[in-house]
Amino acid sequence: MTEDIQSRARNLVLGALVADAASLGLHWLYDQDRIEAIAPEAPEFLEPDPLNYEGFPGYFAHPGRTAGAQSQYGEQALVMAHALAENGGKYDEAIYARHFKGHFGYGGKFVGYIDHATRETLDNFRRAEETTLACGLAIPFDGDPKTTVEMVTKSNALVKLYEGDTLRTKFEEEVRLTHDDEPVVAHGFKVLEATLAMEPIVGAIDKQLPALAKLPALIAVQTVAKIDEGLQMQSVESAVRTTNNHPDAFAYGPICAKMMQAAILGVGLSDVIAAGRAVANSEIDKLFETALDKADQPNTAVTKHFGMACDMNYGVPSIVHNLISSSDYKTAIRQNIYAGGDNCGRSIVLGAIAGAVYGVGGAQGIPQEWIEKLDARDEVETVLSNLI
Repeated sequence: MTEDIQSRARNLVLGALVADAASLGLHWLYDQDRIEAIAPEAPEFLEPDPLNYEGFPGYFAHPGRTAGAQSQYGEQALVMAHALAENGGKYDEAIYARHFKGHFGYGGKFVGYIDHATRETLDNFRRAEETTLACGLAIPFDGDPKTTVEMVTKSNALVKLYEGDTLRTKFEEEVRLTHDDEPVVAHGFKVLEATLAMEPIVGAIDKQLPALAKLPALIAVQTVAKIDEGLQMQSVESAVRTTNNHPDAFAYGPICAKMMQAAILGVGLSDVIAAGRAVANSEIDKLFETALDKADQPNTAVTKHFGMACDMNYGVPSIVHNLISSSDYKTAIRQNIYAGGDNCGRSIVLGAIAGAVYGVGGAQGIPQEWIEKLDARDEVETVLSNLI
């Protein structure tokens, strides 16, 4: 049973990443007829081509990316996986934020489209650093201002790793490595206290689908580890808040987390959806009910009904409908691509749940040939081996 859970947990992460890469070539093309004309049978893993968008509603966001690459959503999913791997599978907000900044920020590995939530989150990190420095320099000190800058740098680094007495002990150790005199140490502690008094760094005021992109690896690891339910939901809120500081993001995070968790535990799709509805507010539950009532309609029509753009109120109900109107991974992902708009945004949650439910290979699972097309397949295999 544990082995089955581990397998489904791995497939949850793999399913999300494969679905994202499969959708990239037609991401943010908002004309469903155009998508079907371009790829009437196999819309997955198309080479991104601006000519497909000319004269049609949409936005070509991925010049330089090639078939098999991840969108910014898939990159966010991988960032969380690497942050967890660094910390032995345990979620730490500071480590995740550092990985996020390091990957998407100046000099980071990611080269591609930076969406609103990512851009504003990076701006918030930068503003927080500048404010901390200004507060430190405003503290009266007779010594060299460069010393204050050093204290700010040390405090910024350590408050992300430690707290309480441990933080103060580690901070003093770091200060005394370079400035073993009492006035500087005392000034350093004033800088540290000013840093601790700063408001916590949060993400963009944004309610779009990137908020959910970091959940697959987090839920997979914590479900296998049997993390306490309360702590798991705290981790979900923290991870969501790091990039999307919006009430809708806080509402949808636990819903999608519960659905992913249920899929890993091996329940049927109706119970997967019920697990999400159990923690949904009345407004979101009505959207779920509408999606379920339209089970006999095409996912293209239902997605157009809710909205094809990036808002979670559009995307998640479309995902729910897709799950109940398809019976295998390939069909679900193809339906999502044909639905148009933010297909990459929807693909993370959709692909994760479908991957956990249907597995790999066979008539229903993630096609092996799709996995082989994934540019990051070796990276994914390595990080999953370290995590699950």
